[in-house]
Amino acid sequence: MDKAYINKITADFTENSPTNYLSPIAKTEEELERLKHDFYANNFGRTNASSSDWAILNKDKPDEYVGMRFYNAPIFAYGDAADEGFKKLKEPGVVGPHHFLPENWVPGAKTVISMFVPFTERVIKSNTVDPVTPSWEWRYARIDGQQHLLALGALIRDALIEAGYNAVMPYSDEAFWAKVHDDGDNTRPVYSSNWSERHVGYVTGLGTFGLMTNFISKAGNCGRLNSVVTDWQVTPDVKDYEGIFDYCSGCKACYRACPGDAFSDEGKSIDKCQQFIRQMSLSSLPRVGCGKCMSGMPCQTRSFSKTGNSSS
Repeated sequence: MDKAYINKITADFTENSPTNYLSPIAKTEEELERLKHDFYANNFGRTNASSSDWAILNKDKPDEYVGMRFYNAPIFAYGDAADEGFKKLKEPGVVGPHHFLPENWVPGAKTVISMFVPFTERVIKSNTVDPVTPSWEWRYARIDGQQHLLALGALIRDALIEAGYNAVMPYSDEAFWAKVHDDGDNTRPVYSSNWSERHVGYVTGLGTFGLMTNFISKAGNCGRLNSVVTDWQVTPDVKDYEGIFDYCSGCKACYRACPGDAFSDEGKSIDKCQQFIRQMSLSSLPRVGCGKCMSGMPCQTRSFSKTGNSSS
């Protein structure tokens, strides 16, 4: 097991797996059973769908979108599970005491593998056409493409287990939770989770935050994050940044682009952001999304240094 092997299997999987392409509407009994299986695979339904009805994903698939590819091959950062940065995530004002440490997922954890999976050019460009309404390509990539994101993590996890190591993908583990609505439980803060992929990516060296609070990797901000915790020992990557906004140029283009008016000099209003996304999604459930502060931005496919020059 080495980094090169992980790069190869994930690149091959990204190219060839049906999970990375929008499937046609299922019609036969066999196709429907496969759709049902995929809905529950790797906890896709629990972590990503707005309905417990698996068949809801079998609608709104015009021929012009069927077969579209969601992602390009992922990029990785390998972090030391003992990095002090993970402990800092438990501090109030960072994530909070509810955030898990790597050892909570895998006792004796040695490595945290964080990955950023970039959206394809089609997905990104499509979402720049209308300044307000999210494109269907973006929505498909965000929701249907979640299956591929989870399948990539499972591929790495299972390869490590087969090689004799312990490994867990937190995103699909039963202990994982994410809260996007206020349910009155103060022990679980709203708009939070017990394993923040963005913060984990920052600690491992995968990238930093932008002013819009999104994550900016070396491949930009248009994509998704996932991670695997393991007791496999590997040399950690060296971070090429120190501050939380080091990959952000500070241009504030994301502020001006937000159709939900969620940004100001005081920062981002998550309430306004979520309210706008809910409004835009009423006619497209379960396919939700926005991404207007990501697509069309200078950092959509690259990162920046402190001086504003491209670092990729």
